[in-house]
Amino acid sequence: MSQIPETATNPMNQLDLKDRISIVTGGARGIGYAVAERILRSGGAVSLWDRDTQRLAEVSATLSPIGPVATMAVELTAEDAVRAAVQETQARFGRVDVLINNAGITGGNGR
Repeated sequence: MSQIPETATNPMNQLDLKDRISIVTGGARGIGYAVAERILRSGGAVSLWDRDTQRLAEVSATLSPIGPVATMAVELTAEDAVRAAVQETQARFGRVDVLINNAGITGGNGR
């Protein structure tokens, strides 16, 4: 897992996300995890959505000391699951300011 420095020395790398609520799909690893960590270190809160419940629990334990984290097991191809996750995120944080649509869906390639 990446470790973003708590204080950035380059002002161009500083983000002000204080009190912003972000959803990060595919947030349990890789780019989604790194984005979530950056949001937290920039003063925001995150709702991490992923299919991997075990990994979400691990990530929550790692990121929660940095800032407010909610995790939700969500299958993004199921509209009802997405709707429920939005409602749960809004119930937890009161609103949603940012959506980072990071999750990738792969499948067969056709013409």
